[in-house]
Amino acid sequence: MASLATRMVWAMPALRDLAATLKGLQLHHERYGRRYREIIEEIQDRDTWSREKLLAYQAERLRSLIRHAAAHVPYYRNLFGRLGLSAEHIQGIQDLPKLPILEKRVLREDPFCLMDEREERSRLITEETSGTTGTPLRIYKTRESLQANYAYYEARCRQVAGMEFGKDPFVMLGVRQVAPIERTRPPFWCYNYVWKQLYMSVYHLSDQYLGAYCRELRGRPYRAVLGYPSSIYAVARYVLEAGKPKFDFKAALTSAETLYDEQRSVIEEAFGCRVYDQYGCSENCAFAAECREGRMHISPEYGVVEVVDQQGRVVPPGVQGDLICTGLVNFGQVLIRYRIGDTGALSAEACPCGSPLPVLGRLEGRTDQLLITRDGRRIARFDPVLKDVERVKECQIVQDDLDLFRIRLVPAAGYGKADGERVVQNLIEYIGDARIELVIEDSIERAASGKFIASVCNLTKEQIRSACGAAAQ
Repeated sequence: MASLATRMVWAMPALRDLAATLKGLQLHHERYGRRYREIIEEIQDRDTWSREKLLAYQAERLRSLIRHAAAHVPYYRNLFGRLGLSAEHIQGIQDLPKLPILEKRVLREDPFCLMDEREERSRLITEETSGTTGTPLRIYKTRESLQANYAYYEARCRQVAGMEFGKDPFVMLGVRQVAPIERTRPPFWCYNYVWKQLYMSVYHLSDQYLGAYCRELRGRPYRAVLGYPSSIYAVARYVLEAGKPKFDFKAALTSAETLYDEQRSVIEEAFGCRVYDQYGCSENCAFAAECREGRMHISPEYGVVEVVDQQGRVVPPGVQGDLICTGLVNFGQVLIRYRIGDTGALSAEACPCGSPLPVLGRLEGRTDQLLITRDGRRIARFDPVLKDVERVKECQIVQDDLDLFRIRLVPAAGYGKADGERVVQNLIEYIGDARIELVIEDSIERAASGKFIASVCNLTKEQIRSACGAAAQ
């Protein structure tokens, strides 16, 4: 239950804005301190380097991290001892497969074994994330690594989209609760004057309140909207379906969920701007963001990204696999060859934008949301399921058995039986013959993190191993 102070703030909009602004002041020095501006300038300088110089710098950062981990991080000191390796055995990315993949289980069970033993825990910044599984991970960050994370976002995401933090007013559709869930009257938002940020809760994004959200969005000349793709899409779809005046924003910045083509086009039409997608994680071991050409560029000096197959072998560019990440910015809690839980593929092609940054060719989604066909195929993206279907608000695919799927569907205005039949047929064409049940819902619940989960796999580990094993034979 919320505290008395929190309930008082929720009850009075003026107090809500004051509380948001005071919180912004508290966080501002922590996130945007002295090193933040310096790191932005360093990043911008590296953007002028050649690919070869940038990758040489990445290798230098990696060697420094490995020496640090072998000397001062208990988990890695013990690991190197067991393997009979020294820090000198890891001279570059090509040597990383000498080390095993780090699973989330290690971080979840003992986050301190991955920390620099010289650091005072009280001086580190602590974050907890539940992800999609609901099992918490505790992340410890140095102040400099936190500022580096926001500096990369500013230099390679926000400024690429033509925005500048602190100058351009923006909207954030976020998961922090700014009103009780049971509240039935707006406002469901607050304004942070320090950051020029309108913070709008995702927990009231239903049809009955979206009109109020849109009216508030027109209250100031906001330049950008940030948030989960599903949240921004909900507002954008309402604008188009209700015939409301379209917005004139400069950019929409999405992250934390897979961005589907349909979502991108609807957001761009309703908000009158381009969408720039960004990829990162709370563990701060990988960062990528779209350029103006629409390519997703990896920041190699932020983290090393490998792609491996189901046997843990590194695959060449163009081949999809699990993303394995090594963080190069946070030396307080070290993650080397960490299985982040997403799938994707690297690209060997140079981007027309001329950037020296490598390209993430595909980003498919969470491994714990992959659905498995009986012949062992792993299905990640489900945007083809809604191909040529317009009268559907949301759709979630649930796999209950190797040959049994449920489509949970939230209809839009004008929805008819033929729309549902089209969705079912699209799924059959995508995954092959299977038993499919169509279930009409009023709404689809979000995860604890506020994210929309497009697919849910209820298979047992034995079923997954059996299907994937059969495919390998």
